[in-house]
Amino acid sequence: MGKSHKEQPISRLCQEPKKAKISSANRNEQLRKIPKIDKIMETELVKELEKQYGHERVRTAVRESVELLRQEISGSKALEGFGKWAEASSVAYTEYILRNTKKKLFREEQKRMQRVINATGVILHTNLGRAPLGERLVSELVPLMTGYTNLELNLEDGKRGSRYDHFAENLCRLTGAEAAIVVNNNAAAVLVMLTALASGGETIVSRGELVEIGGKFRIPDVCRQSGTILVEAGTTNRTYLQDYENAVTENTAAFLKVHTSNYQITGFTHEPELSELSEAAHSREFPLLVDFGSGSIVDMAEYGIQPEKTVQELLGKGADIVTFSGDKLLGGPQAGILVGRKDLIEKISRHPLMRALRIDKYTAAALDKTVGIYLDDRKLEEEIPVYEMMGRKFGNLEIYAPAFLKKLTRCNPEYDFMITSTRNPIGGGTTPGKTLPGAALLIKSKKKNGPSAQEISNRLRQMEVPIIGHIVDDWVYLELRTLLSDDFEIMEKELIYDL
Repeated sequence: MGKSHKEQPISRLCQEPKKAKISSANRNEQLRKIPKIDKIMETELVKELEKQYGHERVRTAVRESVELLRQEISGSKALEGFGKWAEASSVAYTEYILRNTKKKLFREEQKRMQRVINATGVILHTNLGRAPLGERLVSELVPLMTGYTNLELNLEDGKRGSRYDHFAENLCRLTGAEAAIVVNNNAAAVLVMLTALASGGETIVSRGELVEIGGKFRIPDVCRQSGTILVEAGTTNRTYLQDYENAVTENTAAFLKVHTSNYQITGFTHEPELSELSEAAHSREFPLLVDFGSGSIVDMAEYGIQPEKTVQELLGKGADIVTFSGDKLLGGPQAGILVGRKDLIEKISRHPLMRALRIDKYTAAALDKTVGIYLDDRKLEEEIPVYEMMGRKFGNLEIYAPAFLKKLTRCNPEYDFMITSTRNPIGGGTTPGKTLPGAALLIKSKKKNGPSAQEISNRLRQMEVPIIGHIVDDWVYLELRTLLSDDFEIMEKELIYDL
């Protein structure tokens, strides 16, 4: 944000003290010029910092800054950007301490979780928390978060209830499943599903689906951890129904289909229809399990993206259990959702892992509210930010751009700004290889020896509300598709005053 008038004296006075060799004769004299901590704590800037960070954090930062200054003067610590000091005034030392205190507090704050502006163009950005929740949904969550709830209390009979009852019925209505249960993420859902239903037996998977997703989550490792024996079928690019059938033994416990998430195989490819796999599995009396990952619930063609199968379609074609994420295309909180046959869901629910992997009251409440949006026929674009961002048209993204560009150019003449068309991925391992048309604000220094794109990106990332973009060909790209409603105003102020 803009620099306040209270900081202006600091910016003028915070010059590096005069560098010179310091003799032992005047070292003690210089040390005596260091202001007392209590005096520093009475300054106007410190009082402002206390409002933001609290008294104890600020006092600790001041104390550490004073100690660094003492070490520098004593010659036992070489501070970057400062040499040995001599003939520095008490005012200069005060300004150094204040500047260093503010810097230390800011760096500490950068390590804590905070609001950032997603200008990457990736809607479901895993590093930035994937799906943001809508304002109306969050407002409905507030009383549930600030008070007690009937998380595990049946209000009808006063007896203990289940934390899953609040949303399980609605999940079944939404997906067409017989039963549903939820754990803390989709990796956990796959693990508990295989452990409960296939441990000690063999699970047959196509070689083309032995994927690794973020955090080195690998299907072979999950199978090993769950206690099932992985049996590969077919080849990387072509797997037929016969390959699955030829791999069946008396120890086969399940067929497993896996969404390929972050990549796709195109060209000379083949995979059997899900209905074929289902029939083959059921004729041998074992289940067809599907790790769907992204968990599409609606027709993605409505948003200009090549259609993905939906959870409803997978269940309709014979999948016995489908697992998917709550914070991807569903647009809700992080969760691993399992829907499907009632007898199998009940078996999973009784497994000891469910206790270790269960969701908390915040996730349960947010998931309940999210599923309710789909069932209430409310417009997804108005209630779920993921769909609002996917639904933005390319032309609409540029409406705000001309005035924004003009203001930035006038206020920052040392930089070049321009608007260009781009392509935006959905992200989060969904719709691999499919993107949406977008637009981005580009920033580059005009000066030959000016800040590089990486330096500009670093500066944006360290602003009061960090702005996260990406770099292409020495330009910093700030994508417009992923900016939320109030991000434009925040970003405009920060770019004008702090760039």
